This record gives sequence, C-alpha cells and structure tokens, in this order.
Amino acid sequence: MINFIKKAAIFLFMGFLIYSLSQNIFEYQKKFSFFEDYKKEQQKELEKNKKLKSDILKNQDYYTLEKNIRQKLNLQKPNEIAIILPKITPSPSPTPLIEKPPYQQWVKLFW
Repeated sequence: MINFIKKAAIFLFMGFLIYSLSQNIFEYQKKFSFFEDYKKEQQKELEKNKKLKSDILKNQDYYTLEKNIRQKLNLQKPNEIAIILPKITPSPSPTPLIEKPPYQQWVKLFW
C-alpha cells in the first residue's frame, strides 16, 4: 500500500512537471514569435529612418533646394526665357470628300 502511494505521488509529480514544461514551451514560442515580429518592425523603422535622413540631407543641398523652389513657384533665373506651351488638343479628322464622276458634276452645274 505504501508502494502504491509512493508510485501515485511520483506519477502525480511527473504529471505536474510535464504539464509545467509544456506550458513553458508554449509561452516560449509565443514570446519568441513576438520578439521576431518586433525585430522585423524595428528593422523597417530603421530603414525608414535612414531614408528620411537621406531625404533631409538631399533637401538641404543648395541646388536641390533651389530647384524645388523654382518648380513649385514657377520662377526663372535671370536671362532665362519661359516658354509656356498650350495643351495639345486633338483636331478632328477631316471628312472624306466623295468625288462624283465628271458627267454628274456637269449635270449638277447646269440643272
């Protein structure tokens, strides 16, 4: 009877350990996937940050800044001539003229 109680206690103890271990493994997998997602998101944000910093440096360049301002305000440099072209509108195609035989043209002329 004492052997049975010992075996039952050991069996319950082992069951508790297996249950605890399985719970820890599932939690670890969840936390690991969260960590991977967070790491990917951080990498995206770092790339976005680099791109924004490079855009800032580009826009601080004098020539680029001047070009952008000129484009937005439609300004010219001295000794420059602005040529404004009208929008191209398609012209309708001419209607084909139907030529009549010469005898019908003479008939129409006189009658």
